[in-house]
Amino acid sequence: FPSLLKRIYLTFYNWTVFLGWSQVLYLTVKTLSESGHEHVYSAVQKPLLLAQTAAVLEIFHGLIGLVRSPITATLPQISSRLYVTWGILWSFPETQTSMLVSSLVISWSITEV
Repeated sequence: FPSLLKRIYLTFYNWTVFLGWSQVLYLTVKTLSESGHEHVYSAVQKPLLLAQTAAVLEIFHGLIGLVRSPITATLPQISSRLYVTWGILWSFPETQTSMLVSSLVISWSITEV
């Protein structure tokens, strides 16, 4: 029974993450083609912040043994993404219109999808 619950939870989590990052990718490409790179962050801000913050659960998954991913690999990856997302992009609005935001968000989206 615990194995079944674990499988159901991880399936739900993975589908949710997939859908979130798919939305981020779709909004990024759509905004790039319709409005330009200056508007990408404002179009993806909410789903991006949610998707990146939800990744904190991956650390807990490793800590409690739901997955076999080593914390030593997961922690720096998640921490650095949170730093860029919250510490730079969210905290400094002047960075949000940079052309590099589009490539960053597309890279993250493709990797996660």
